[in-house]
Amino acid sequence: MIIDAHVHLLPHRLAAKIRKFFVDRGAPPLLYPYAPEAARQELLSAGIGSCWSLPYAHRAGVAAALNRWMAETFRNDSFVVAGATVHPDDHMEGVVREAVEILGLAVFKLHCSVGSFAPDDRRLDPLWRQVSETGMPVIVHAGRAPQGTATVEDIDAIDRTARRFPEARIVLAHFGSPAIEKTLDLMRRRESVYADLCPVVADPVDLRRPQFAGLERRILFGSDTPTVAVSISDSIARVRAWRLEPGDEAAILGGTAKGLLDLARRGAAPRTEPGEAKA
Repeated sequence: MIIDAHVHLLPHRLAAKIRKFFVDRGAPPLLYPYAPEAARQELLSAGIGSCWSLPYAHRAGVAAALNRWMAETFRNDSFVVAGATVHPDDHMEGVVREAVEILGLAVFKLHCSVGSFAPDDRRLDPLWRQVSETGMPVIVHAGRAPQGTATVEDIDAIDRTARRFPEARIVLAHFGSPAIEKTLDLMRRRESVYADLCPVVADPVDLRRPQFAGLERRILFGSDTPTVAVSISDSIARVRAWRLEPGDEAAILGGTAKGLLDLARRGAAPRTEPGEAKA
């Protein structure tokens, strides 16, 4: 089963504002409708078996209501894994506790560009402590540039967080593009760091097979539907074009995402030590 670990099925009004943001800035034609029901159907039609829907907050006071919408909307939806978000200006402990203990949301998403905060902002510590205990993955869009791209300094900030919270499972969105080599280096040094293959609007992750040898089981497939100009089928085809061992390909296309969720559902992350990760 293919699991798309980076999708945004969001409230219609918010989704419309996001689409307008991209259109107003001259984005290339985005392939999928932004309404959550229609985007969900596109994923199904493309052969996706399950998806992680990731909200994000642009300011304080938004996350709690958005998390409640996610939980209510997808409570009985076996296709959608509903995610949560938080902003560092929020009452962090309260928002995180509600998302995990009351709403039962399965993953967290942080968007540093949209929210205008650093990946290693110390106000996020309550989140990192929580996910260190539960094993819940956190997908982090680390880039803070207006266009969302990441720099070496942004990846260094993720490294500092991973060093302080070695049990937290951090998934770098868009493979930290364009700082891909820095992301690969970080993944080799920190066993808790993963990355997803989401295109950056019209630009697929520029990754070649020799670069990630030994890291296949820490890469997740993601399409960024509906805010993307690369088709879901083309993104899947790029993975299959690597001609990986069947187990490695299956891990990228869903096995690793499933494993992270299984870990979270068991309620505890395995203990790891800071330092050099196994390649």
